[in-house]
Amino acid sequence: MAGKGKPFFVATGASTIGEVQRAVRAILKINPRLVLMQCNTNYTASPDNYDHLHLNVLKTYAVMFPEVILGLSDHTHALAPVLGAVTLGARVIERHFTDSNEREGPDHKFAMNPANWACMVEETRLLERALGSTDKFIAANEVETAIVQRRCLRAAREVHAGEVFTRAMIDVLRPAAPGAIKPSEINTVIGTRALLDMPKGKELRWTDLGV
Repeated sequence: MAGKGKPFFVATGASTIGEVQRAVRAILKINPRLVLMQCNTNYTASPDNYDHLHLNVLKTYAVMFPEVILGLSDHTHALAPVLGAVTLGARVIERHFTDSNEREGPDHKFAMNPANWACMVEETRLLERALGSTDKFIAANEVETAIVQRRCLRAAREVHAGEVFTRAMIDVLRPAAPGAIKPSEINTVIGTRALLDMPKGKELRWTDLGV
């Protein structure tokens, strides 16, 4: 099957890690387009099955087989396993589909119908948006918040040019004006001199201070 040259999907339910390794090695020798899916092969639709999904196996697969695409083959009802798998790196989801959960058969009870399938896709797309970047920075919609809710150093009273700053002359107050000195630098400010007169409440800037 791997030799057909098509993208190849392998669900790893009811198998050991040794069996998975052998299968992956055999497939990758002849077909690099492999989707490796964590799977718990149980069609009972039991609520207890959530205890046996072991989505964290996807972390193991990511380390052991970095060249493959990760996925989840799932036989439960809820969206949580799908969203968890996507968070852990899955890019392929396999679930059973039915036009009615009332039909007779081994998998209709846990299969997804058109309505909850659409919901799964919608929630997954929202999750993908929410996952965003691995870099930590002030997001575009936080720029104003970073000013309004954070604090900066301000004159606790009227300060005259030439005065040496003591701790009592410095307040730590909102808002954090752009370019103002941050609270974490308060010890560096103590002992500096004001280069100009400052009204009470004025934000402190390095350009306004001297040695």
